Amino acid sequence: MSPWLVLVAFISAINLAAFTALRGRWDRLLPALAAAAVAGTLAGDAIGGRTGLEVFRIGDFNVVAASVVAQVAMLVVSLLVHLGPAAPGELPPGGRPGRDGSEPDR
Repeated sequence: MSPWLVLVAFISAINLAAFTALRGRWDRLLPALAAAAVAGTLAGDAIGGRTGLEVFRIGDFNVVAASVVAQVAMLVVSLLVHLGPAAPGELPPGGRPGRDGSEPDR
């Protein structure tokens, strides 16, 4: 396994843990956030290499650019999930029973 692949996995895991800790929830969105963290880390490293952004590097790996793009990717995934339609029979985030004709609030 190359060091680049190990750094991608390590930086993705750190960003995923930080993002979910700030959200305060470990829910069914975690696999999608993990995929976004990996994709964002890969894209951020490539963008950092192309733009020459060299704030903090480990070898040829642009850590800051990879972390920033990974966080943005996870934020986009989180926002898209909450903006999308709710599944039938499922309450939207922040919704309460009784507002949609089901059992009343008590």
